[in-house]
Amino acid sequence: MQLIVILLATVSVLTFLSGAIVFFGSSKSDRIRSTWYFAAAIFATVWMASISIFLSARPTDADTIGWHVIWTFVSAILIDVAFLGYGAWKKKYGQAITLTFLLLGAIIGGLIMLKPDLLYTDIVLSNTGNSVVMNIGPLYVCYIAFFGLIVPVIIGVFAHQFFKTSSKRKRGGDIVTMASFGISSTMVLIFNLILPLLNNWSLIWIGPLALAMTIIAVYYTILRYRMLNLASIWLRILSYVVIVASIAIVYMIIFSVIFAALFRGSTPSLEVIILNFIMILIFTSLMPAMNNIMASVKSFISEDSHSKGKK
Repeated sequence: MQLIVILLATVSVLTFLSGAIVFFGSSKSDRIRSTWYFAAAIFATVWMASISIFLSARPTDADTIGWHVIWTFVSAILIDVAFLGYGAWKKKYGQAITLTFLLLGAIIGGLIMLKPDLLYTDIVLSNTGNSVVMNIGPLYVCYIAFFGLIVPVIIGVFAHQFFKTSSKRKRGGDIVTMASFGISSTMVLIFNLILPLLNNWSLIWIGPLALAMTIIAVYYTILRYRMLNLASIWLRILSYVVIVASIAIVYMIIFSVIFAALFRGSTPSLEVIILNFIMILIFTSLMPAMNNIMASVKSFISEDSHSKGKK
């Protein structure tokens, strides 16, 4: 569980950074769309943090965990609304659709915050795993129906743009966005909606990781396919930070899998996790310097070989 919490914390920081980079680096013409993207990154960060706190909560945290559980449900609504705004806001019909779902989301989210007992009846915190006892009533049905409506609409918006544009660059960005959002939505549906109904809450951390990959994939399309106009001196520096953090996350996943395989399912201690994380950050930070050194060595060898050939 320690590894999962640290992984979620790292991914949440990475997600927030990608949103901040796009927002502060975008031009004025794309400022509204970049604001929606930044909002999606912020709410995704809140969602990950709330799930992380819920998974690591102990029985003594019963008095304070309710607020985090509430935000787990509410932030999930706001993520999809913000993502819809990012994709659809440049069209008038898209603005109308976004505002409609924003209103619906505000109503459902407001009811969850004011009357959480309409959505769930109890929060169970135990040493064997935490869970929430859902109340399968009208509010829960509306909650599920909201995602059942907005997810196809988001995919439909990007599909419409894909078929309407003649630009290969934009079509490439749209297809990456559709694919990543479709995959993450499927994983969220399985691990954060279906399995909890079967009283399996131990895997709800997979949904936030999948969603984070979508946010980062969209960030990649913004940089690679120029879906938004970004121009900033510090943009390259922060983009490098995102790349370094991504490498560190992948390394931590591989490390935890190998550790579990070698030590028969046991998890590394917190000290080992932190040490490995710091070491991979140092290593990736030194990679540009190492590449420059290797380039100098190769240049020296080629020059030396060339001079010997002349002799």
